[in-house]
Amino acid sequence: MISLWDMGYWALITFATPLIIAVLPFLKVQISERVLHLMLGFSAGILGGVTFADILPEAFAIAKELSLLPIFVPSGIGIGFFILLAVERYLLATQEIHGGHFHIHGKPLDPSHGLMGVSALTFHGFMDGFVIPIGFSAGPQVGIVVTLAVAIHQIPDSFAALSLALGSTDSKKQAFMYVIATAADTPIGILVGLLFVGLGSFMIPLGLGLSAGTFIYVSASDLVPELQHEARSSLVVLSMALGFMLVLGLSLLLPQV
Repeated sequence: MISLWDMGYWALITFATPLIIAVLPFLKVQISERVLHLMLGFSAGILGGVTFADILPEAFAIAKELSLLPIFVPSGIGIGFFILLAVERYLLATQEIHGGHFHIHGKPLDPSHGLMGVSALTFHGFMDGFVIPIGFSAGPQVGIVVTLAVAIHQIPDSFAALSLALGSTDSKKQAFMYVIATAADTPIGILVGLLFVGLGSFMIPLGLGLSAGTFIYVSASDLVPELQHEARSSLVVLSMALGFMLVLGLSLLLPQV
């Protein structure tokens, strides 16, 4: 049984994180591109670990328990993967991006490009929220690990949203609205995920498969482009491995708690 109080708590946390990131420029706190790349690699490793160590085994186990067709979970994986592929292909096609994240190099973006970019980031955040209640519906262990992955991955996403806001408009009000949009998307995704789970238990393995598809896409699109930069490849691979091992460690320890 999913606790609505727990979902409300995580909705508040995921809403607050981008707002905290938004005040960093005013505090004159700067995050180097190198550090951001390591954060992306670490979060990519976490998403990959959650997918293969927690989400997929649980999805196939539930599908088998409910006597669903073997194709049920892979269908969800494909849907989730191609949804994000289409969003980034058509909403981010005109942006300068690396691994699905914006890199602003002093040249302002066209405002229309900024709107497309924030739309893609908002959808991305919506999908992050969508997977949280589905993870908890599969069990407390899966829910905690999935939520941890989303929370960590939201940090570089928040930097991307802030970079987009600062690089595409001189209007402080519009930049603030961009950040608000990328703050509200994950709580909205949590609400929709709760409604999805409420349709019936047979939706859980489909939703887990969809979650796995989005995580696989995000993990690959965050990591592979960074590996093409030879100066950073070894450190990014190491950060990904550390993220993956963190998930494996949590997966082994949580059942004993």
